Amino acid sequence: MLPIMTMGDEVNGIVARTSRTSRPSWWNLLVVLPWTIGLVLIIFETRINTQIAERQRTTSGIITAHEPGNHNQYGYRFEVDTKSYMGWQSPKDNELAIGKTVTVYYDPHDPRKNALTDFHEVATLGMGPAPMLLFGIGAVVLLIFYGRRRRSRSTESERRN
Repeated sequence: MLPIMTMGDEVNGIVARTSRTSRPSWWNLLVVLPWTIGLVLIIFETRINTQIAERQRTTSGIITAHEPGNHNQYGYRFEVDTKSYMGWQSPKDNELAIGKTVTVYYDPHDPRKNALTDFHEVATLGMGPAPMLLFGIGAVVLLIFYGRRRRSRSTESERRN
């Protein structure tokens, strides 16, 4: 003889299956994988810019181009040891114009690494998104641990009944 199932039993079964599959698992870490990779890249880039900041040199350069449609970028040209270099940047200074003389910060080991902003500031600004990424990664990990803890408690209570 088959057991008679009531509508309440069916609903309870659906809720149990749904709650089992909607709890966070270690697969949720795939969500934070791009955030983690981004955080590692930010830290790596900041470390490089900090090293450049310790040895940076300055020279004069001239603004040669302006592309307002491309993140308001300015192109500039400068010389180091009679060799000409170029760079592009979207500086905070809005008083730039083509033909204006500017201070260019560059890496003496590789002048192709250059900026219109001091590399100390570039390194500091580069770390901007890091706290939010750390918060997001931590929140997902806590969600996973909380979900596992809740699941183990519900499993224990089911065993007792």
